[in-house]
Amino acid sequence: MSKRAKNTLKLTSDSFFFSISNELLVYGKAANTWDGQSKPTDEILKYFFEGETIGFCLYPDRVILREQSLQKQLVVAQHLLDTFRKPTIYVAFYDPALPSTAWEFMKIINERKLSVKSFVYRITEDSSEFIPRIMDECTEITDCIWINAIFRDEKTNWINLENFLNCRRIILHLNKNSNLTPHSWNTFLRNWINSDAQLECLCCYNIKPTDFLLMVDGLSDEGINRRRAYEWVDVKRRDGTEFVIGRIFDYMYLETREEHLEAWWRQ
Repeated sequence: MSKRAKNTLKLTSDSFFFSISNELLVYGKAANTWDGQSKPTDEILKYFFEGETIGFCLYPDRVILREQSLQKQLVVAQHLLDTFRKPTIYVAFYDPALPSTAWEFMKIINERKLSVKSFVYRITEDSSEFIPRIMDECTEITDCIWINAIFRDEKTNWINLENFLNCRRIILHLNKNSNLTPHSWNTFLRNWINSDAQLECLCCYNIKPTDFLLMVDGLSDEGINRRRAYEWVDVKRRDGTEFVIGRIFDYMYLETREEHLEAWWRQ
């Protein structure tokens, strides 16, 4: 890689954000600071890299590899990880990246024992085979795992909520074939209440409203609270912390009592 490209990445931040799609985007800011209006400092610059001619586009704080070959993207990304030992990594995969590419890249990161703060996966290719493998590579991610993927009908039930108890925040969009029954939800929530797990926020879309009472059955001595379209129960975990498990329409949520009261105050 050119000296200018290296300086661009070296000076901008102590973290890297990798976005892999039809091009490789690498920059040194948090993932939500992308400025689509910023202009490149140069047109596409051609460089000879590991026997291949590759075109880079330099921005003030980022480098874009204008290369649609996913294998070339992985080679360059691997080179960057070895060259710049950044302490924090953000990763995102978008179409037309492949599920296998996401899996390979996460293995590359873990082989180098790097810290990944967030993982975003939005690929429409059938992900049935690779999501379990990818999740095996995501066990040390500290902040956020966001997966929006397509599965064959017989492969939709890959998720086991018990494996995510130590995630601080979980957001789920269920489909009609989910195997998460009211009983399995009740067991999960009961285990969470009686544990020291770190989970403090859970959002789940597309539940059956009629299932909610069974989901929270026996979790609270105070019974169900209702207000307009909302219904909820107050629960206390074994460490004394207070939470609310509630529902509005087909949306179920778990949050701290403080967050719940603040939300009501804003209404």
